[in-house]
Amino acid sequence: MALLEQLPQAIFNIIALDLEAGDLATLMLTSHRLNRLASCDELWIEKISADFGDREHIIDVLADAGVDIAELVYQSTDLAPWRRQQLDIETDTDDDDCNGDSSDCSSVIPTMSNRYSYTGLGMCCYRDRFIRVFPRSGDDTVNNIKSSEATLEGVKHMLRDGPRASSDVFAEAAYRLVLVQEYYPNSAECYYLWALICFMLNAFKPSLSFLNIGQSINGDFAPLKELAKEVQSIVAGAYGTGNQVPLLDSAGSGPSAYLAKALAIIFQRLDSDRDGVLNAAELSHMVRQTNGQAPPPAVISQIIGSFGGQVQAKGGRMVQGWNLASLTDFYIAQTLDDPSETRKDLAKFGFDPATLKHA
Repeated sequence: MALLEQLPQAIFNIIALDLEAGDLATLMLTSHRLNRLASCDELWIEKISADFGDREHIIDVLADAGVDIAELVYQSTDLAPWRRQQLDIETDTDDDDCNGDSSDCSSVIPTMSNRYSYTGLGMCCYRDRFIRVFPRSGDDTVNNIKSSEATLEGVKHMLRDGPRASSDVFAEAAYRLVLVQEYYPNSAECYYLWALICFMLNAFKPSLSFLNIGQSINGDFAPLKELAKEVQSIVAGAYGTGNQVPLLDSAGSGPSAYLAKALAIIFQRLDSDRDGVLNAAELSHMVRQTNGQAPPPAVISQIIGSFGGQVQAKGGRMVQGWNLASLTDFYIAQTLDDPSETRKDLAKFGFDPATLKHA
């Protein structure tokens, strides 16, 4: 016990995060020094994330997918305080912060300050969250279940339009899942729906991040398994395996440098009249080269309408067709659906399907 009392606060916090809250409370009764160490506000705020899910991580992963819920969450009155900034407490500058050790506690954890506070508000935040997750009343449990089920159904309804939904819809849906996670931090369905939102936005790496957490909670949850299989297949093809270079950029929304370079070369080859636009005849040639047969005019018209339209050619005149951006959009869409098909097309244009170098 004496050795434990001599630990700097930063080291004690690391150990204490693995202890049950009840064990920490008991430890506080054994000595004045351990009472102080175990009552550190920063420790209990960190323990909220450790025991009930890291909400900061959820916000950051969603932001990587282009879904910003930070303001909705930080200003929410429906969520218990859970961030150090929400405590509104003054920093304790007592020399005892590091147990009288001359070493800098921040050298142990670079992201953690060596100045701590001991107001008890951290424990209050933890207790409030604990009571939400484990309510004392059976009626509260029933009400929480009904409310969460209704919220989850509402989120699914909001996502019915798939990728066509607006950014505000995705943000509101993601925020409502945070409300569910407030009471059910180990809800695999929440992580599945966050992953689904990212998937709809073609943000595959954020989607995988949520899927990995969800599967660690409940590896038997079928929707998680199915979505993970689909995302992993796309990621493997789009970002490459073995000696394959990626087809997409890190965000998954644009071409990698390798694909962009290859498409620029292909566009120049197809643009036989050098006017900066692939017209109907040139697009027909592209389809014939990749598919082996010329498409009917109606198909070409549909292709033009889907990714191009009236495009300004060199000299200022307007032409029905594709510019380079249209060609790029087409191959991004195809890659997101079937990366192997894109690599096959590139091979037919003379590029190595793995390295995307011109053969």
